[in-house]
Amino acid sequence: MESSGSSAFNPATNVDLTFSSFDLSNTEQAPDALRYTRFNDFYKGIQPANSDADDAEHLATVEEIRRHIDLFIGAEPTEDGNDYSRVRNPLDLMNQVISVGQINNFDEGRRYIRDRIAISQAGNYNTRSAGARIRFTDQAAAISQQPLNDTEWNYQTLDWRYLPEGPEGSDLTEKVYRTIQYVARSVTEDVRDEQPELLSVLAGSRFDALQFTDNGYNQPEYATADYVSRNNGGIELRQEFVTEAQLDTLFIKNDDQTVIDLSRYGESNTSPDCLRVELNYAMNEVRIYTSNDEPARTDNDEVNDANCVNQPEDMAVAFWSATSASARK
Repeated sequence: MESSGSSAFNPATNVDLTFSSFDLSNTEQAPDALRYTRFNDFYKGIQPANSDADDAEHLATVEEIRRHIDLFIGAEPTEDGNDYSRVRNPLDLMNQVISVGQINNFDEGRRYIRDRIAISQAGNYNTRSAGARIRFTDQAAAISQQPLNDTEWNYQTLDWRYLPEGPEGSDLTEKVYRTIQYVARSVTEDVRDEQPELLSVLAGSRFDALQFTDNGYNQPEYATADYVSRNNGGIELRQEFVTEAQLDTLFIKNDDQTVIDLSRYGESNTSPDCLRVELNYAMNEVRIYTSNDEPARTDNDEVNDANCVNQPEDMAVAFWSATSASARK
């Protein structure tokens, strides 16, 4: 680790780490490594409660959703396909590294934010503004001469921001916001097909500042993660942890390929431009919403209820009772 821009106002510096592998799995040294991965609860929680012939169409849909998610997070499904035994992606790896608490500058960044909270003064740790670089290297991938985007992960931004007060008129006081951004290197066309599927991920989390700690795992109030792939469009996961509904919402952004066979629910368009899969943990329910060529807002700048993002429960094209997840993280 080299110093590149640490100051009393932004302690971010270069972090250059080498791992034996980027793969994350539960081990004796890290028995809960998968517990805090971003899709851990959603992936398992969408399972239909009744895995029998009556739920055959829903089981097929869940299979399609999971296999699509696999492309973005590098998941290796378990034998029954209902969970994963391994993941490989920049967001889950960064979350794991931060929570373990053995990287000096990341630890210093969280301590700095914690110190600012103690005196109720805004503070910011930001690698981009400090000119700091974060590079992770997979030793096994380097030795076996894997493509560069599978060997080195460079993070454009790691940012913690403490705001004692939110915008005027809001109740967003005492919040910490975190941003993680990863973007794959551009490559020439002759090696494009060798690269990993994931092109980029941008993730944001909001925390209660009064509960924020400088060690271990911080439970967010809200979290989002937006993934973009080379060949399969994008997905976005939005998570609500502090609302009564306890929602996870997956948006699938791919209007060129059929991700879910919606014809089993009587839908004629199998590749809509808006597809929303919502898991309500409080009610143990899954609903799917879909729309095509419907803007999010009308010409009068009003919310368009026909767009799948805004559709109410009674417009869901599919619904089933789910097993959900009892220990949501």
